[in-house]
Amino acid sequence: AFSPYLFVSLTVTMSDLTNPTNLGNVLSLLSANDTATVKKGEKQLKPFLKQPASAHHLLVQIQNSQNPSVRHHAALLLKKKLVVFYPKFNKQHRAELKLHLLHTMISEPDKGVRTAIAGAVSTLAKGVFSAHEEWPELFASLLQMSQDANEGLRVLNFDLLAQLAEQVADQLKPHVATLAQMFVMGCQDASTSVKEAALSATSSLIKELGREPEVMALQCVINPMLGVMQACLQNGSEDTVIEGLDVIQEACLLEQPLVNDHLEVIVQFSLGILQSKDYEPGVQQAAGQTLINIIEFRPKLLAKKNLVAPVLATLMGMIAQQDSSAAGSLFSFSAREGVLGGEDDEDDEDEPEMDVQRLAQTTIDCMAINVPSKYFVEPALALCAQGMSSPDSHMRKAGCAVLGVIAEGCSDRIRESLDNILPLLLQLVADPEFYVRECACFALGQFSEHCQPDILYHNETVLPVIFQALDDPRPTVQGTSCYVLEYFCESLQPATLRPYLNPLMTRLANLLQSSQKSTQEMALTAIAATAVAAEIDFLPYTETICTILGGMMFATEPNMFAIRGRALECLGHIAVAIGDTYFVRYFETGMQSATQGIQLKDESLKEHSFVFIANCAKVMGKAYESYMPSLVPFLLEVIGESELMLLSPEEGEDEDDEDEEGDGNGGYQVQVEEGFINAKKAALTALGALAEHTQEAFYPYLQQSLETLMTADIGTVYSLHEVIRAEALSISQYLVGSALRAQGITEKPKFNEVLPLNAQTAEVARLAINAYVTCLLEDDDKLPVSYATEATVGVLRLAGMAVLQLPAADNAPVANQLMKAIHQILAEKAPCQLKYEGDANHEDDEDDHDNLVMDAVTDLIGELAKVLGPNFVAYFDEFQKLLLKFAKPSRAHTDRSMAIGCYAEVIAEIGPASLKYAELLLPMIQLGLADSMEGVRRNAAFCVGTLVQSTGTALVPHFLNLLQWLHPVCIRKDARKTSDMGGADVDNALAAVARLINVSAASVPLAHVLPVVLAALPLREDTSEGPTIYQSFAQLLHTNDPTAVSLIEPLVAAFGETLTKASTAVEETKAVSAAALKHLASTAQFQPVVMAYLAHLTDPEDQQIIQQRISA
Repeated sequence: AFSPYLFVSLTVTMSDLTNPTNLGNVLSLLSANDTATVKKGEKQLKPFLKQPASAHHLLVQIQNSQNPSVRHHAALLLKKKLVVFYPKFNKQHRAELKLHLLHTMISEPDKGVRTAIAGAVSTLAKGVFSAHEEWPELFASLLQMSQDANEGLRVLNFDLLAQLAEQVADQLKPHVATLAQMFVMGCQDASTSVKEAALSATSSLIKELGREPEVMALQCVINPMLGVMQACLQNGSEDTVIEGLDVIQEACLLEQPLVNDHLEVIVQFSLGILQSKDYEPGVQQAAGQTLINIIEFRPKLLAKKNLVAPVLATLMGMIAQQDSSAAGSLFSFSAREGVLGGEDDEDDEDEPEMDVQRLAQTTIDCMAINVPSKYFVEPALALCAQGMSSPDSHMRKAGCAVLGVIAEGCSDRIRESLDNILPLLLQLVADPEFYVRECACFALGQFSEHCQPDILYHNETVLPVIFQALDDPRPTVQGTSCYVLEYFCESLQPATLRPYLNPLMTRLANLLQSSQKSTQEMALTAIAATAVAAEIDFLPYTETICTILGGMMFATEPNMFAIRGRALECLGHIAVAIGDTYFVRYFETGMQSATQGIQLKDESLKEHSFVFIANCAKVMGKAYESYMPSLVPFLLEVIGESELMLLSPEEGEDEDDEDEEGDGNGGYQVQVEEGFINAKKAALTALGALAEHTQEAFYPYLQQSLETLMTADIGTVYSLHEVIRAEALSISQYLVGSALRAQGITEKPKFNEVLPLNAQTAEVARLAINAYVTCLLEDDDKLPVSYATEATVGVLRLAGMAVLQLPAADNAPVANQLMKAIHQILAEKAPCQLKYEGDANHEDDEDDHDNLVMDAVTDLIGELAKVLGPNFVAYFDEFQKLLLKFAKPSRAHTDRSMAIGCYAEVIAEIGPASLKYAELLLPMIQLGLADSMEGVRRNAAFCVGTLVQSTGTALVPHFLNLLQWLHPVCIRKDARKTSDMGGADVDNALAAVARLINVSAASVPLAHVLPVVLAALPLREDTSEGPTIYQSFAQLLHTNDPTAVSLIEPLVAAFGETLTKASTAVEETKAVSAAALKHLASTAQFQPVVMAYLAHLTDPEDQQIIQQRISA
């Protein structure tokens, strides 16, 4: 028996709890059914448990009490205290404690108490090993119990190992190989209880050793673990299955390839659970998360083991097997929860605990984003086509749903195939089954959101189909059609939308009267997008729509706040559409709704109010000055609100907390509520809009804004949430702009000009640029890095060279760190790009690039070239080596377009030094001009023009080849001669030809070239190229070039077209054309041609406009 005098040297007066009977009675209170009694027992124990001698008395209870509950609580309390008290015991006491606790654990008859004592043993082990002592008897006991005939002791062995793994994993590392064999034996034990305990112990050790190489010794246990989990599914032990899947999920995150050799089995096991209707939602959720982790962290391995198609087929089958509509799942998958959840079924209590369709769709989305497109897109699109063509309506639904889900992750490849995909998809928008129509509309909406601008080229076929869907009898189809319009219409040109505007607005106004709130919300977002696209054409509908909005914007019932917020947001977009002159009459009403909404303590309504403020600031500008004294401090209060919540002592209580003193509270928890995050982000957007558009009027609020955003560690640029960090970084550029304005600097710096920044402006700019560069170098998330990169471009445009000379933390110019950051991102080695991929054992230059970050960085490179000019060549020499891989023919078209465009932007700024890149670029340009995608052709044509313009006559020997490559691009197809049908590639090709003519007209066969150029005019999309083209014509005529003179009539018509009221030409082009016509009209040779052109114009207004321009 354990000596009662073991702790005599430590004994102090501890009331009556040193009496075993009294202590047993108090411990029994902890098992009471009412909280008050338990609290009473805890209160009596608290001072007693602060004394080291309490360990002796607890051990006596464990050894001698006849009440299992008392023994159990004594063991739990001993576990909590041993680490604290062990250093205070002498050598003899420690030895006896180790001996007797092990013996007591093994001899304990009750399973629950045994497990609790095992916890005390594991804590004691932590104390022993922390004191650098040995405990060989512990390992001997483990080995003995693992082989014992007593099933209970074999279970105890694994229970103890599980707890030891949590406490002393480092001490187990030398024994991992032996433990692995023990785990295999346990998983193959005849006893179910032993199997489950072995699985739990294996899971614990894998979790603790995950980052250590020793964990690979446990690879041999994965298959036996899966065997145990399969048995547990059959006997109903689903908690054990969840535990096993949880550890496999964690193993997927490890750098060690622990699960790689077992991937096929794990995938099939997980899919089997997902397909079955026999398992609880928790198990299915765990299986789904396991699959998602494999997809995220082993995407290439998944593909190389030929698992992509089978997984996709299974998931698509799961969507098809679910009855009826998938619309609610689709929209909650798209972060639109509550917007389209069926037909306002918020109170439907029959909804299943887990939406299998949503889980399947989320998993497919994860595949589309993570699995390299060369492995994923072809099987995915083939399955979608197969499903969409099926006679089974549920398979048609699933085909459309999957197509919509993959649209974001596969947008590059889908844009290449729109001509093939859209006809069938548009056909299914009119399918007899409503759930097929819903999903077809959803897919079309996803295309509208993620396949810009290419989807717009199909406006003539898409818009009529969506108009028909707006009249669908099903509210969910109507609402989903509004979703399509929201993204499709917002990027359309007014001229394209004009013929459809009246029927569209009639339908949308009718939907605003719907009894379904979800339909009303979606109609409001569609109206907002339509207004932005229509611009001033929206004016005739403004009064009617604003009257309807006025009835929504002051709703006071909480269940109407979503409608109120959307209505206010819609009003803000109308402001952007019609401008300040026409919107001013609605401004005060909108602000009244917004300021009241902010006070209603609803996060979503607060967010919409801030969005309204941001949009109106773009239009109303300094009209906000009277609101700013109260508005800006409130915005800053929201922005500065802590993202940590103080927990109550009960919430933060930790049974294993070893801090005896405590601080009386329960610790902190991060605010993760979506409403909180979105409202804070919207407040930042509103603050940035006010800073940008009220300019120097914002200056009085600049210092407080800087402190809220930039204060070290607690400023918003250090937010725990990436969307908030990103927005804070983005808007800080407008603080720089406000400081510049307040200093009196209103013009952008000229090339090589260093603006004389005063101390305040320099400090604002220094804080901003250093925050951006730090983000690029250190942030783990791509969104903030992308926004910081774009903000860097914005600050460079505002202040130019002066920004690059500001000091970094090391007092060297910040330009040094910026160039380092750019190189790191181009090399794809930035922290935000280093998500470990455990299946990638080699570099793959054909991996998809991250558009979000890389596109922003290539834009930054172009801006730096504008600021530094030829001085940028030394940096670009290094950058372009990394840029080359993106231009490979095997890369996605967006990669090729990005790389060629970056070269073009830099070459345009560095002058004759561009010649060094010509040999590299010419083959790239040739392939680019022949590419099937407009974006690649556009940038290749632009690159031709900038290369020729920068190098002068040096490339004249290549002119005929360049013209031959450009010729097919210069021919504008009839089908693409209307607005929003593309054509930027043609526009840039025409400008490239003009630049060749400008450099050496004698080297261009004008008789063949000019008719082709004239036939392709006017410009359709990139109207900024107009001045180059029309100035080239004017120069040829000014020099009486014989070919130009022979084409005088079409040339005069081309000049005149740019001056008509319907022309989309920029003002600089109009000025060039007016000057040319004026010159021609003043010469005897050409005046008759000009007069004849004017006489043949059918529109008197156009005649008058042109006559006035050439007479001025």
